[in-house]
Amino acid sequence: MAYSTLSAPVSAGLFTRFLSVASGLYRNWQRRREYRQTVHALRALSARDLADIGLSRCAIPGAAREHVYGK
Repeated sequence: MAYSTLSAPVSAGLFTRFLSVASGLYRNWQRRREYRQTVHALRALSARDLADIGLSRCAIPGAAREHVYGK
């Protein structure tokens, strides 16, 4: 009795893992970039504008972190 098995080459699994890691790094890079842009935009506001939206200067990093990464 003859039989055959088909299996994916080992490199396919390695390539898939590489793509997964690369996409995770890219996603983290995008989030970090959005965080920096948000902090920069909020720091450019005047004290009066920040008070209007209910933020103080010391709350800017936390508000940006919550906006980008969630709670």
